Amino acid sequence: MKRITLLLFTICSLNAIGQEKLKIEIDNPEPRVGQKVIFSFNLDFFTKYLKPELGTSIELTNSTSINGIKSKGFERIIIFREAKKHKVGPFEFEFNGKNYITNSIEINVLPKLPFESGLWIRLTESNGQKYLILEQLISNVSNKKDNKNGTGYSHTIGGVKAKGVEFAKLKENLTNKLDLSNYSSSSYGLRPEDAELFDVGFSYSIKKYKVKFNNNFKNKYILTKKDIINLPKNQKVEKITLKK
Repeated sequence: MKRITLLLFTICSLNAIGQEKLKIEIDNPEPRVGQKVIFSFNLDFFTKYLKPELGTSIELTNSTSINGIKSKGFERIIIFREAKKHKVGPFEFEFNGKNYITNSIEINVLPKLPFESGLWIRLTESNGQKYLILEQLISNVSNKKDNKNGTGYSHTIGGVKAKGVEFAKLKENLTNKLDLSNYSSSSYGLRPEDAELFDVGFSYSIKKYKVKFNNNFKNKYILTKKDIINLPKNQKVEKITLKK
């Protein structure tokens, strides 16, 4: 029995040695149901293979993406349909006679936001990196206008954000030992699936920040209202404690 166990361990070890590890990455460490998440892993090995095959008269760049394959990585958009903790990976495959395996990651997926004006901020962590995610819904107004010649009208489905109203954002320099890095921001319109043609919806914004601690950072920092720019009046914000 011991010899069999040792043999199996040796075979598994040799298989592991013969595999090259690839790291899975996602652009949103804690998405909500229905949100698009960019899933990717590095393809440097493919670049190394492709360059000599193309020859010196053809330049290989990473400026475009065709069917999700770039010169540096494989990239796809994934959408989670259920609010729970999901495990993604590991994935194993063979290319040009060599075995490759990715890591696995756990992604906590949250429920959809309610359709109401508000601001939500949360602290999450992935692969040892802390993130702050700021989401906001602002009620739109209608911009329906009748054409001057009386032949119809124009309007934006779901309405538009009122003039002068800006999305909230976080201050990035909190202290001389603690910074936030806004690595991703997007905004778009949202409205219920059963909305009528002229019903107004909401303008949605999501901003993602990496929390960067200086080597000399100690104790903790309490994130409060004063750290939020363009905070709506009477908006309640729960304090968030930042520490290593």
